Amino acid sequence: MIDERTARIGLKAFFNIAKAWDLSESDEAAVLGQLDRETMRAWKKGKGPEVGQATILRISYVLGIFRAINKLLPRKEVANAWVKKPNKAPIFGGRSALDRMTDGDIEGLQIVRQHLDAEAPPLESTDRRFGALKKEIEKSEDFDELPDEIIAAKEGR
Repeated sequence: MIDERTARIGLKAFFNIAKAWDLSESDEAAVLGQLDRETMRAWKKGKGPEVGQATILRISYVLGIFRAINKLLPRKEVANAWVKKPNKAPIFGGRSALDRMTDGDIEGLQIVRQHLDAEAPPLESTDRRFGALKKEIEKSEDFDELPDEIIAAKEGR
């Protein structure tokens, strides 16, 4: 369980990222899975009700997505713009990462995070399996499943 202070710090980080990505209030609400806009506005001011576990998980995905994008695309303006640009990678189907993240389901965030982590793995790993941002997919010799199979499994297809 995350304490309330840590949750508030996470919210502050989320809203800073949302500002960098130039998200609308509707986008912020969709990414956070928050239907109550008043609660979200209160959170923006550092107030409001306790932050639930589902919201914390969504914030965690956003932080990881932000980290990976900025690792892959070191120029801030390019990294921040990437979220809204159409993407030809199979998981996006010509839509943007933001479209995928705002589908309403937390799995959209998870899939974007996994996609980017495959290109910019956490913990400074050099094991890069997909050319995600180059819009190409490569199969590693030690990798048994194709990306489409992984995505289908995550989406329950």
